[in-house]
Amino acid sequence: MIASDNSAARSLVRSPSRSLALTGILLALVLAGLWGRMMDFGLRRDEMLFVPPAELLGHMSLYGDFFYNHLPYSAWLFRLVHLAFPGIGLLEAGRVAVFLGWLLLVFGGGGLLWLISRSGVVALLGVLALVCSDVLLEQAGMAATNNLLPLAFAFVGLGLFTWQVVEGRHSFVLLFLSGLLVAIALGMKVSAVAFVPVLVVAAFVLPRSLPMGLRLRHVTLPVMLGGILGTLPLFWFLATQPDLFLAHVLGFHTGPHIDYWRDHQADEPNLVTGLGDKLRLAYTVWLRGSALLLVFVAMLAGWLTLALPRKTATGADVAGPAIMLAVMFALAAAMSFLPTPAFPQYYVQPLICLPLLIAVLARNTVRHSGQLETAAGVAAALCLMLALPRLADGLVTLRHPDETAVSKVHRAGQHLADVLADAGHAGERVLTINPVYPLEGGLPVYPEFATGPFAYRVADYTPPGLRAHYRMIGPADITAVLQADMPAAILTGFDEKLEAPLVQFAQANGYRRTELTELSDRYGTGVLFTRP
Repeated sequence: MIASDNSAARSLVRSPSRSLALTGILLALVLAGLWGRMMDFGLRRDEMLFVPPAELLGHMSLYGDFFYNHLPYSAWLFRLVHLAFPGIGLLEAGRVAVFLGWLLLVFGGGGLLWLISRSGVVALLGVLALVCSDVLLEQAGMAATNNLLPLAFAFVGLGLFTWQVVEGRHSFVLLFLSGLLVAIALGMKVSAVAFVPVLVVAAFVLPRSLPMGLRLRHVTLPVMLGGILGTLPLFWFLATQPDLFLAHVLGFHTGPHIDYWRDHQADEPNLVTGLGDKLRLAYTVWLRGSALLLVFVAMLAGWLTLALPRKTATGADVAGPAIMLAVMFALAAAMSFLPTPAFPQYYVQPLICLPLLIAVLARNTVRHSGQLETAAGVAAALCLMLALPRLADGLVTLRHPDETAVSKVHRAGQHLADVLADAGHAGERVLTINPVYPLEGGLPVYPEFATGPFAYRVADYTPPGLRAHYRMIGPADITAVLQADMPAAILTGFDEKLEAPLVQFAQANGYRRTELTELSDRYGTGVLFTRP
């Protein structure tokens, strides 16, 4: 009986169609859990910056008409998804855009890992280790921000280049697409620049077996053309409005942002600013959970590759791509320490190099030893075990889609619009540091607060020359600005300190106070002041 069971198990493993079917079912369940978790993940403050442009870009311009302190590509993507799915809420559209990034990472990245490694187990580990990452199962991968999206585009772009090199191929279209995708990642987040210099150098020197003239024509040229095309919009901003563009993308992060947090560390007890604290934070991201399993398998793959007899190696260029990915990991890791203050999502970027590195090293080792595939299989199972509680909660959430956090935010916005209509202010502007709620209800907001509190809270730390490029007002400007343009309503309840001048103005001008229990999130419960 036991022998019969073992024979059936071996038959299942050896059957490609059955293995593929089981893998497909597993990934479908994981993605369903991921989707459910995303839809029920509470609104985060960063989404007050990233979500509104999906609506605002219909009648306002980025940087010129409202504050936005990041590169533009994620805002444009959110806008496209919002237009493509007009029947869903604004926050949900942003989350859908991020989920599309997850699909690109899982299927695009996973397929390339399989093509590079020629091992389904190694490819599955690479995908699951990222999906089950502690950091990416929290705000970095669940909220509608620009944290997950550049990882997905860079992962597939680097995977395409790596696959072409190890195969000794030079498809113009695929290499062009490689450069384009990495450039798109850069257009979503500045930190993706860590991948660019290494890829540029690699495009000149890999594959090493190709003569320089042919390499320049068939490898370097398509990668560079793709990169140039992908960055053309950024060059357009630099050519047409350089001061405005750089003031938002660089000036904010290197000046008032740092000064503000230096004086408000007490407001965020876990704020990380010093090098020692940054090292401890990086440790928790790189050497914990599924990330630690990736590091372990990468070390094992390196050890097995070095131990492999030279006569068993294939003709594939494995050393070149492996060095490229190792250098990329090191550079991305070093650059993770540059931003201040630091947050966990800043340290995720180097991790996408590890699945690709493992796949490259596995190309030879899996043919001559089962150790790596065994280790990868165990690691993949452990990744799932670590993430199971959160993914299972996501699956349970799918039973009641109308009760998810995203649905509640949309209903809250509509309720806000109804309250204003009942008060005789239908469709009028709302002043708030949380613009997602009024925008969900189809209500206009003040341009100075259109992307949340991020410009408002640093106004007192922004020198006049830099401030001239921002659409902002500060706490000291509230009375003068609002007296000239009285809002129909002021929505507060989400940050007592920042909102104090707004509350004082409302009370001084006879606004009627109403508590909106329907507008409740992790930051507080909505309090609406309505103009009489």
